[in-house]
Amino acid sequence: MFATPSLMDIEMTDAIDLEFSPDFHLYPLHDEGGAGARTRQFCLDVIKEFYGFDYRPDWHGDLDSLLMPPAGNHFSSLHRGGFWIVENRRGDIIATTGIRHLGWKPNCAALFSDLYGDGTGIASLWRQYVRKDMRGRGLGKKLAALGEKEALRRGYERMYLHASSNASATVGFWKSRGYVAIADDDETIHFDKLLTHHLPQVATA
Repeated sequence: MFATPSLMDIEMTDAIDLEFSPDFHLYPLHDEGGAGARTRQFCLDVIKEFYGFDYRPDWHGDLDSLLMPPAGNHFSSLHRGGFWIVENRRGDIIATTGIRHLGWKPNCAALFSDLYGDGTGIASLWRQYVRKDMRGRGLGKKLAALGEKEALRRGYERMYLHASSNASATVGFWKSRGYVAIADDDETIHFDKLLTHHLPQVATA
């Protein structure tokens, strides 16, 4: 059984004790509206830049949910999720990451039902993006550590994610973080990690 924290516990703890440069500000995305719209657009811009994909509602419904009230938002605390933004001093979004339960992706949950059941007890990491000019500064490592820590705090014990088979640097990054490939369908590599309450601390860049 997974121990589920109260909604108040989730909302009152912003989990920003991972040390970032003073030039950056990390905060959780709480509300629908302007911040959600800016975050959605940032993610779509990085997807276009990195993968060459335009917006597709069947692929990017989770980003659309950032515009919705908590009941419809995949990443809301109501659903044991979370989404975080890193901004620079000018207030520009430079990085994001989010967690939600795998039940939001029923095809993935069904594919790994022997391991994950219906997926609702499994955390999954999504939309971890760093703006092109900010890569290589350790932001990805810090955000990955944040996602794992917050997944544990929400009562999850495992983390699922997937990466494009063609994105060798991304695949290498997740392997270096202790993620194990559990399937490869030529286009996508699926990863799993058993989380621990003794996660390593990420050094300040």
